[in-house]
Amino acid sequence: MKPKKILLLAVLSGIITTALFYLFLNKQTAATSASEPVIEMKQVVAAEVDIPKDQQILKENLVVKEIPSDQVHPEMIQDMNTALNQYTTADIKQGEILMNHRIQEKEEEKEVVSRKINEGYRAVSAEVTYVTGVSNLIQPEDYVDVVLTSGEKIESEIILEKVRVLAVGERMTEKKDPAAEPVLYHAVTLELNQEDTVKLVEASAKGVLQLALYSKSDLEEEAESDSNKKTGTDKAAKGTEIITIPAKSIIRQAPSLLANPIEVVKEDTTLLLLNNQETDKDGRIWLQVEMDNKEKGWISSRIIKNEQE
Repeated sequence: MKPKKILLLAVLSGIITTALFYLFLNKQTAATSASEPVIEMKQVVAAEVDIPKDQQILKENLVVKEIPSDQVHPEMIQDMNTALNQYTTADIKQGEILMNHRIQEKEEEKEVVSRKINEGYRAVSAEVTYVTGVSNLIQPEDYVDVVLTSGEKIESEIILEKVRVLAVGERMTEKKDPAAEPVLYHAVTLELNQEDTVKLVEASAKGVLQLALYSKSDLEEEAESDSNKKTGTDKAAKGTEIITIPAKSIIRQAPSLLANPIEVVKEDTTLLLLNNQETDKDGRIWLQVEMDNKEKGWISSRIIKNEQE
């Protein structure tokens, strides 16, 4: 056989062998792919940043990510529009998938506002500007003095002192991210008893209201000082007579706003303070007291005062 024919046969054999090997590899790859199940993915909505409790959910707070469909819980939110403009019922951490039971509508949020108000108090809003609202630096749970400026001679006076701030605008929680874009507000909601509520409303009609912000460090030092005083007088406190402040105060079976009422007493009712004290999950302090009929119950510490005061 001539050398040229031998070379041609060798080349053809090589091509055929390569083609057969290529076909064999393709069949093996296809068989392997067919044996491996395809993982179906679904989109869910997660938190792009930490979202505090009672905060309105905005678009920039959310991100869409994919997870295996067999890991999708029925309560997981899969449509971003479902969560937009709703309110959180608990703190949500960055990256956490949003669940239906952890968000609520604004109508439900109003009920949350009412639960923040201590027994015997009211929530009342005061209109503020950028200046009178301390450059929008006031946060929920801060304390302020309310100053009224009125009259032709432009006189100013402090009409309310150390008032608790429930909300600024529609926000009821302190801003936790210092780098977050500041949100302007035009009203501050304060917690006041009935008498001070009337005083604030009348003052707002007379002139301009200015808020003066307390230092948190001063409040913490004062709280620590009060705590030290209380520690030294706990034993003497038993048997002390206290007086209710609001027009009507509720004595409850247990130290909680959800506990059943035992008695509704009028303003200036004298109660005997017992040696029991509890703090509920909202940080509200409850004192055990004894009424004139010797029946025992619980009352919030915010609506009583010492008889000698």
